[in-house]
Amino acid sequence: MTDSDTDGRTFEKRRRIVQAAWRVARLHGLRGMTMEALAREAGVAKGTLYAQFADKDAVIGAVIDEMLVELGAAFADGMAGEGSAAERVGAALAGKYGVVARALEGSPHADEVFDAHHRFAQRFEALERKTESEVAAALTAAGAAEPAMLARVVVGAANGVARQMAGAEAVERAIRLVCRRLIEPEIRA
Repeated sequence: MTDSDTDGRTFEKRRRIVQAAWRVARLHGLRGMTMEALAREAGVAKGTLYAQFADKDAVIGAVIDEMLVELGAAFADGMAGEGSAAERVGAALAGKYGVVARALEGSPHADEVFDAHHRFAQRFEALERKTESEVAAALTAAGAAEPAMLARVVVGAANGVARQMAGAEAVERAIRLVCRRLIEPEIRA
């Protein structure tokens, strides 16, 4: 057996545990997530689970880290798309928050999971700064008078829409609308 075989098996177990954590969180909430439930859902022994993660917060942190990669990719795809600044920012924010909405869709514990964001704010901080910075840069390039302030308003509004609306399609549609309504008048002025 080679080190790469061991690394591959370790990676696979870790991936199964992270996926299981999402399922358990959606079904039972974060408060209902136990290491026993995670081990059972992932199909691993509790010892294996503890060999990968020190505690439940470490598992949740791994889930968040995986989600951050998806959020960043969805945002980047939208910003790289075609169209006006309002359309690109709308697509980027709709993509980013659409990932979250899809992940939590149908869960009776969506609010609890969404609120965990505050417990793990440090992990989200870099992505939030980058999001706001890229939106401000797009608004600057488009000629907005106060791009940094407008970026904060638009990103905050998108976050509010994502927290208040149900269903990924509705969230994405509403965020695109908000971006058009907030950005287009500032570009035309």
